[in-house]
This record gives sequence, structure tokens and C-alpha cells, in this order.
Amino acid sequence: MDQKLKKELFSAFEAPKPVKKDAFLRTHRRREMGSVRWLLTQVGYIRWYIWLGSVGVFLLMLILGRTAAPKDFWAVSSLTPLLALLAVSEGSRARRHGMDELELACRMPMGTAVLARLTALGLFDLVLLGAAAPVLGSWAGRRTLEAGVYLLTPYLLTAALGMELNRRFRGAAGLMYSAVAAGAVYALGNWLPGDRLYRVEALPLWWGALVLTLAAAVFETHKTAERKEILQWS
Repeated sequence: MDQKLKKELFSAFEAPKPVKKDAFLRTHRRREMGSVRWLLTQVGYIRWYIWLGSVGVFLLMLILGRTAAPKDFWAVSSLTPLLALLAVSEGSRARRHGMDELELACRMPMGTAVLARLTALGLFDLVLLGAAAPVLGSWAGRRTLEAGVYLLTPYLLTAALGMELNRRFRGAAGLMYSAVAAGAVYALGNWLPGDRLYRVEALPLWWGALVLTLAAAVFETHKTAERKEILQWS
């Protein structure tokens, strides 16, 4: 095309310069949402039966801890995988029902939404375990810190395994394998010799396991949120 003609067409159809553009954009500034408000917003999307189930497991732990012999603390500790399973199942609900692609269309990054829900449930479970530790510890003749380590380690192990399995398997299969992992941790707690493992001399081993499971749970939480971000931008 002739250069002169191109210039004439450009000048004829050139868009006018915007008038009061900055003032207009200032009146339509998008509202920002802080971390705390975002976390509270996502709490509303967590199903009620998840909260109820967590409280139910907490009460079951108290009942069992009150009736079981002090040497059978393993029976109470082996119930904490149920708490982790509830949290993991909520974090993978959209993927399990085939709705993860729809949620990716949201304005906020899906990875932060999943991270917020897992954080909310994790904090709630920590409050429950923190409240249970001194009570169960006093009934079993153990220190609060010792009881807390016994309760938290299988919880973190189940959470890490559940998130890993839900990333690898889509839909109901992920939840099924997570339930199998929770059952395996429960069975492991029942199979291990409680009279030798749940005592003060074995606490260094428990502390080491707690650090490893905590690192694994943090890593899996990061990978779960990262995967959502990759899907959103792919």
C-alpha cells in the first residue's frame, strides 16, 4: 500500500486522545482486599460438615482419652489423621467434582484461595489439638508438650500424604487414596509398640519426625497452591 495513502487513512481513523483519563480511572479504582479479609472470605466457602466433623473428632479424642488407660495414648493419637483427612478433602473439593477449571476463571488466583482454605482449616485443627493436648496429657500423666508432639506428628504426616495423592490423582480417586493413607497412619499408630514408643526416652525420635512431617506438609501446601497457579495461567 502507498505510504501516503496509509498516512491519510491513519489520520482519518485515528482515535481521539482520551480526555480526563486519569480522573476517570481514579473514580473506578478497584478495591483491594487484605490477607485477613481474604482468609475470612474463604472461610465462608468451607462446608459446614467439615467444621462439624473436626469438632466430632475432637470430642471423640476426649472421650477416648478419658476412658483409655494412660499407657494407651497411641489410641488417641491415631485419631488425628481423621482431622487431616477432613482438611485435605475440603482443599481438593473443586478438583474432586470437576469444577477446578470453572474456579480458575475467578478474579483472584485459585492458588491463594486453596491456600487460604487449607490455612483456615489448619489453624482450626491446631486450636483443637492445642486445647486437647493439656487435657489428654493430664489424664495420661504426660506433659502438655509431649502430648502435643504425639498428636501433631500423625496429623502432619497424613496431611502431607493426602495433598500429594490429591495432586497425583484426579477426582474421587484422590480422596480414596487419601483415605487409604489416613487409614495406614492410623494402623501404624496401632501397630507400633506403644509401651516403648510413647515415653520420654523416645521424644528425640518424635521431635525429629515432627520436623520432617512439618517440612513435608509445608512443601505439599506450596506445591498444591503452585499447581493451581500453573493451571490458571496455562
